[in-house]
Amino acid sequence: MKPRTSKLILLSISLLILPLLVSCRQKEDIFFKVATVADPAEGGSVVATPSGQVLEGTEVTFTATPSEDYEFLGWGGSLSGKENPKSVKVTADLEVKAFFGLRGSTAQFVSGLSTDAAIFNGAGGESVVSVTTGAPWRASSNQSWLKISPSEGGAGTTTMTITTAKNSERALRPAVIKVVSGADVEYFSVIQRPYIFTRAQMGSKVMTNAVRVTYDGSGFSRFYCILPVPKNNQYQEIKDFEASPAGSVVDCPDGVNSYVVADITSDIPASGSDILKETFLAEVYALTANLALVTEIPEYDPASAPCRDYLGVEEYGLIDPTHPQIVSAAASLWSDAKGDLIDYARKCYEWTATNMTYGNMNTGLHTVEELMKTKLGDCGNFCSVFISLLRAKGIPARHIVMISPQESGYHVRAEFYIPAYGWIPADPTFKHDDPVGDYFGKFSGRYIIMSLGINPTVKDPEGVDVTTPLLQNYLLWTWYSGAPYNVVYSHVFSRF
Repeated sequence: MKPRTSKLILLSISLLILPLLVSCRQKEDIFFKVATVADPAEGGSVVATPSGQVLEGTEVTFTATPSEDYEFLGWGGSLSGKENPKSVKVTADLEVKAFFGLRGSTAQFVSGLSTDAAIFNGAGGESVVSVTTGAPWRASSNQSWLKISPSEGGAGTTTMTITTAKNSERALRPAVIKVVSGADVEYFSVIQRPYIFTRAQMGSKVMTNAVRVTYDGSGFSRFYCILPVPKNNQYQEIKDFEASPAGSVVDCPDGVNSYVVADITSDIPASGSDILKETFLAEVYALTANLALVTEIPEYDPASAPCRDYLGVEEYGLIDPTHPQIVSAAASLWSDAKGDLIDYARKCYEWTATNMTYGNMNTGLHTVEELMKTKLGDCGNFCSVFISLLRAKGIPARHIVMISPQESGYHVRAEFYIPAYGWIPADPTFKHDDPVGDYFGKFSGRYIIMSLGINPTVKDPEGVDVTTPLLQNYLLWTWYSGAPYNVVYSHVFSRF
């Protein structure tokens, strides 16, 4: 019996030793390729230290050195931004581009191009600049995606329109504009940001949006009705708009929103008829912002439309970035975000979803003073708090006012503006309802946007400007000389 026991003991020891031997095997080293490119080649040089095949986790420093008459514009490829030199840890193959542009001469012909000009936006855009010369001039670009019109002009002060196409390269891309006047030359660089949005069409349908009246008796003598007009934006495309009866489309003073008016004094609608009806083809899109592509954010231009129209306190205190509780919360969140704009915006969205309670529905927008006391509100009021927090740190933000054809209801979201990148959607109400969901930088595409922002101005029947908190469903004035009764007005819109 003893020999058998001894063998069993030896076997168990060998089984224990084997895992120990396996666990002592060393991990194989992983190397990644690090390469650099100067663009253009004559513009300068770029050095990676170390370069070639580099061990995973090694810190590599990239240094760009411009040639004479050139300047360093920024990084591309596997890097972004303008910090020079710039260091990163290697976790994958890297191909880094250093962009260079001709250094501007002492001549200064071109003016009026802000850091937040439309041409810098990844979506592409158009910017008009002034050209002041003492002799005729001509201009050219070294990139096909940047167009100049006109490309030449006379002496004195004229204008030049610069147009950029959408940048789908997912990286910064530079262009150099050359302006020649007589013996003088000016070079200046345009660095366009990447287009950060992905869109997917969610539906396309001819929609109706109407105000309907039912009543008993008779006696109506006039209806004056207003419906908001949906417009094209990054979330939707509106085509073939018509109104019945044919009314006039009026632009709001904000330059963003519009509405259609029907002033009916004859052919009074019968009971069950539409007072005013819109029809249009709506193509709606789900949208996602790839915020990882947002690198260097230019300074806000105080003269730009987003800063001019969507900062500060709104009329009636419906948005108030100066409220003491908003100021206090904003200071704490900004500190936690360490001054990172996107991280701060996300923290504001999460703070609103966590600290507000959904309720008090369909009672309109309330003042921030009331909202801070009750911490209670519906979607529009959730957005008012979120927007107030953003504006407290100088970030333009506004309401997105919508109807929901899929759910036959109403909803309000928010969006905030990043210079040279665009408007970023966020929904703190949905985040409140679904704490594990992500509604930051995303738009579901289930809605039709009727207006942007709050407190738009419209004309009443006497032609007087009046402010309405939300331009979402309809405004209606009625006159009657008889005695209609059991009167019901309803907002009716089709579903997808």
